[in-house]
Amino acid sequence: MIVVGLTGSLSSGKSEAARVFKTLGAKVFDADLAAKRAVKKGTPAYAAILKLFGREYLAPGRELDRKKLAQRVFHRPADLKKLNILIHPGVIFECLKVIEGVRNKKGVLVMDVPLLFESRMENLADVTIVVAASMERMLERSKKKGLPRELAKKILSTQWPMAKKAKLADFVIDNNGTARELAAKVKKVYSQIKATE
Repeated sequence: MIVVGLTGSLSSGKSEAARVFKTLGAKVFDADLAAKRAVKKGTPAYAAILKLFGREYLAPGRELDRKKLAQRVFHRPADLKKLNILIHPGVIFECLKVIEGVRNKKGVLVMDVPLLFESRMENLADVTIVVAASMERMLERSKKKGLPRELAKKILSTQWPMAKKAKLADFVIDNNGTARELAAKVKKVYSQIKATE
């Protein structure tokens, strides 16, 4: 199994690229979903987050209010760092289990990870891909998703610059165009990766 690390920045189109990879036959590990599972009620990270940030970050049903927590941490870099330290081990452990489960099989496993390089998860991949877009395009897409421009800028400022990620990647997919153009580019990269199987 070829393990692909797929990343980007907020609203660069990484998740859409992952969806296209899936339609082409790749298996996809979604780190965002794993992060949600890592902080579910009853997990060690859940208990640690409540201890660190307080019970005011509980939503009805006693799950974490992730939106309220995001509002806090994206305005306080030190808190974001602490939160990532609590969440990342659970995500990495789940990803390792998935990789172990497909190790001797044929095909492509795409790890869809927003902080691939920041969390050093690129070391788990055979190939890395960055889905890139201009700052204005990412802010425009974020707005369409209902994210205020200022918060989107804050979130982007906590992520590595696109140019830094692109330098480290094996493939860079430009996504300043349409969804159809992105799909065609993903298909081309997928073919090149499959050719190395």
